[in-house]
Amino acid sequence: MINLVTILFGYFFMGRNVQLFEKETPEEVLDKGYKILSFNVEGFNRINSVQPGGDILNIFGFIRDEDADVICMQEYVIRSWDRNLDENAILRQFEKMPFFYTELQEGRAGVGTFSKYPILRNEVIYKDNSNHICIFSDILMGTDTVRVYNVHMKALGFSRLRNIVTDEAYNLPDVFRFSIRKINTSTYDRALQVEILSAHIAQSPYPVIVCGDFNDHPMSFAYQKVRGNRKDAFIEAGRGRGATYDIGRFKSPRIDYILYADVFKAYDYESPRVYLSDHFPVTCRLVKK
Repeated sequence: MINLVTILFGYFFMGRNVQLFEKETPEEVLDKGYKILSFNVEGFNRINSVQPGGDILNIFGFIRDEDADVICMQEYVIRSWDRNLDENAILRQFEKMPFFYTELQEGRAGVGTFSKYPILRNEVIYKDNSNHICIFSDILMGTDTVRVYNVHMKALGFSRLRNIVTDEAYNLPDVFRFSIRKINTSTYDRALQVEILSAHIAQSPYPVIVCGDFNDHPMSFAYQKVRGNRKDAFIEAGRGRGATYDIGRFKSPRIDYILYADVFKAYDYESPRVYLSDHFPVTCRLVKK
């Protein structure tokens, strides 16, 4: 009985990371609604990446083949000195997405929203001193205007930790102190971003879709505050383990999300296991009820 109660109590929490049963997608909805893709592209650092099977996959080719109606990219970059990643080169990759809005931090990485449908208005919600930016775009989808938020929240910043532990002189107290300091700082900064974003969403005159890299797990304050009364595409239409961040043999809990207003219903959620970034993309089809 103790085990049973524990399992039942934990199922609610487990369901945010694992979906045990496949949800059917009726054929009649496959051509309806809007396909949404959210992807932290890691600065397009792996333009042509070797996959586990040995094939080489191009990140732009993959995104085009997904044929999404709206694409939200985080860690989007433009490199003026690289003819493969300058502004014109990247825009040529998305010729079927004529409407777009990008926001970069002083020429570095930022976010980019691309759409097959007209974008009526854009605005920056927050922008820190690195590449963590949130924007919204009001998109005219058919006869309805939908507000799409493209979110990149403050990261833990553990990239420096990798340098510390590869140094032969490192010691555990240094690693521990560095980790605690990073967790404290990033959690505080992320909470401020969450409050700003949540307050803005609450004032939206249109149905909302929130896409992006929260850099936090589904039990976190960030996820729960932003989700509010919105639906989670993975929970509603996903299957299996929802990990979206690749850290080698072990996969973190989900940190990339598609959340949406209850005026939609989600189908065909996927997080393809393509190794084109340190994140896996997430995609679903949203159909208006």
